[in-house]
Amino acid sequence: MASSATKVPKKPKTPTTEKIKRVLNLQTWLVVIIVVISSIGLFASSLAVTTIMRGVLLDRVDADLSASAAGWTQNPELYQTGALVGPPSEFAVLQITPTGAQHWINVGDSRPNFSEVEINGEPTNVDSLDGSREDIEWRAIGVNTASGVTIVAKSLERENLMIRGLVGVQIFISIIVLVFMALVGAWFIRRALLPLREVEATARAIAGGDLDRRVPTWPLNTEVGQLSRALNVMLGRLQRSIETSQKKEEQMRRFIGDASHELRTPLTSVSGYTELYRSGATDDAEKVLDKISEESQRMKLLVEDLLSLTRAEGSRLDLRPVDVLEVTMSARSSAQAAFAGRTIDVQNKSEKLPVVNGDPDRLHQVFINLISNGLRHGGDDAKVTIILSEEGRDILVRVIDDGRGMDEDTAAHIFERFYREDSSRSRSKGGSGLGLAIVKSLVEQHGGDIWVDSQPGEGSTFTIRLPRLLNPENAKR
Repeated sequence: MASSATKVPKKPKTPTTEKIKRVLNLQTWLVVIIVVISSIGLFASSLAVTTIMRGVLLDRVDADLSASAAGWTQNPELYQTGALVGPPSEFAVLQITPTGAQHWINVGDSRPNFSEVEINGEPTNVDSLDGSREDIEWRAIGVNTASGVTIVAKSLERENLMIRGLVGVQIFISIIVLVFMALVGAWFIRRALLPLREVEATARAIAGGDLDRRVPTWPLNTEVGQLSRALNVMLGRLQRSIETSQKKEEQMRRFIGDASHELRTPLTSVSGYTELYRSGATDDAEKVLDKISEESQRMKLLVEDLLSLTRAEGSRLDLRPVDVLEVTMSARSSAQAAFAGRTIDVQNKSEKLPVVNGDPDRLHQVFINLISNGLRHGGDDAKVTIILSEEGRDILVRVIDDGRGMDEDTAAHIFERFYREDSSRSRSKGGSGLGLAIVKSLVEQHGGDIWVDSQPGEGSTFTIRLPRLLNPENAKR
C-alpha cells in the first residue's frame, strides 16, 4: 500500500525588506538614502580627524619622552633615598642598574608594564601592571645609559580625555548636521517630486475618464520635461486609439444594423411570395419564381458589395507604379461594354505622366464604380467624362456626369454606407448603397481623398486626389 506524503504546513512569512519597501514611499526612501550617505561621510571624516589628532598628540608625547630619557632621568639624585627632586606627576621611571637592582620613581596606584618596552626602540603604548588600582594607558621608551637601563613612561590620560572630548563633539555635530540635512533634503526632495505628483494626478484623472487631460510641460533639457513629453505623446496616441476604436465599434454596429435591414427586405419578399403561393392565393408560379429570382439577385448584389467593402477596408494593397491614364482607359472599356450605347470620354490634361503608387485592380474598381454611378443614377441620357489633370504634386481625376445631380444634403451623405436618395437611388434601381463607400475606402487607402460637387439638374463631379509618384523606380511594393 503506497504511503501518502504528508504536507508540511508553510511557516507564515516574516516581514522582509520587500514589505518595508512597500511601506516607505519614494520621498522617504530618498531622505533615508541621503541620511545614510551623509552618515558614512561624517563617520569617515570624524575617523580621519580623530586619527590625525591622536597622531599629533602622540608625537608630542614621544617628544617629551625622548627629552626626558636624555635629560632629567639621568640625574642621579632622583634615585637616592629621600630625594627632594622628582619627575613630573604624569611620568613614571624605572632604572635597572648593571647589578640588576631596580629603582621605581613616581609610581602610585598604577604602575606601567615595562615588560613590553623594547630597549632603544621606538616609543610604544603599554598597559598598567595587573593588580594596579587604576587601569591607565602609558606611553613608554627605554634607553641604555652609563648607569644601566632607564625606562620612562608618560600617562596618556590627558590625551585620551582630549580624544574622547573630540569624539563627543564630533558625534554632537554629526547629529545636528544629519537632522539638518534630513529636513532640508526632505524639503528639496518634496519640491523635486512635485512634477511626479502632477503626473500622478493626471493619471488618476485619465483613469477617471478625463481623456483630454495632459501632463504639464517642463523644459526638455530636464528628465522630468522629457518624461512629460513622452507621456503626453503616449496619451495622445492612446486617446486617438480609443476614439478610433469607439468610432469603429459604432460604425460596425451601424453597419451590421444597416446590413440586417437591407437583407430583411428581400428576405421578407421571398418569404411573402412563398407563403402566398403555398396558401393558394395565387397559382401563377412563373410570377412567384420571377419575384423570388429578382429578390435573390438583389441579395446577391448586396452580399457581393459587402464582401467588396470588407476587402477594401481589410485587405493589403498590391502597390506598384500605376499609370492612372491607362487604368481610366481600361475602366472606360469595361463600362462601355456594360452600358452599350452610352457616352464615356477620357481626357488627359496632365503635362507629366500621371503615375501613382497604387493597386491597379483596386483603382480600376474605383473608376468603374464612379462611371457606373454616373450612368445609372444620372439618367438614361447622362454622359460621363473623365478628366485627368495635375495640381502641385498631386494628380486629380474628375469623373463628371451631366445627369440630374443632387442637392447639398444628399451630397453630404453620399459616401455613407447604405445611403440612398429616395428619388434616384431606390431599391428598384438595384443599388446596394455601398458602391461609393467602397470607392472612398479604396481612395483613402491610396493616401488620397475624394469629394463631390453637384447641383440639382446640372450633374455631379466626383474629384479624386492621389499623390503623384515622383520616382517610380523607388516605388513601395
